[in-house]
Amino acid sequence: MLDQLAGARPAVTDALPAEVDDALDGSKEPSAARPLFSDLEAFLRRYLAPVVERRLTVGAASGVNWCPEWWQHPEAISRLYALWRAWETLRAADPDTGMSIWWRDHFDPHFAVLTGEYGPFGKCSPDRGHVATTPLPLTPAPPDVLAQLPDAEL
Repeated sequence: MLDQLAGARPAVTDALPAEVDDALDGSKEPSAARPLFSDLEAFLRRYLAPVVERRLTVGAASGVNWCPEWWQHPEAISRLYALWRAWETLRAADPDTGMSIWWRDHFDPHFAVLTGEYGPFGKCSPDRGHVATTPLPLTPAPPDVLAQLPDAEL
């Protein structure tokens, strides 16, 4: 039965470029000085998108919200960039457990916020596309409040 299941679906690594597969299986020594991916979009296209499997919200169905124009959301850029940098660091620093730590401590919480009902992708979906969000409203703080902070330079 297990043999049938193993053959029914391609291995995760079948969807990944060879250099990613090599970096994850330890067949090549990770380079702490050089990231595997050249930039955030390369990380998303060549690693995250092929690996992450979630039911996306389409129409009235339940699932996670995803914005195909993720780069239109400043919070998403910041969180996805942090995910990429943490992935690169943990891959190089701890080949044995780094990826498990990355999924548990980095990916799961960030992805839940990004794709949740109240997150930056909350109104977006693959079928509707990008829906603009509104920044948090702010009233300027009085100078005397800011002056109380240790790093204040007024």
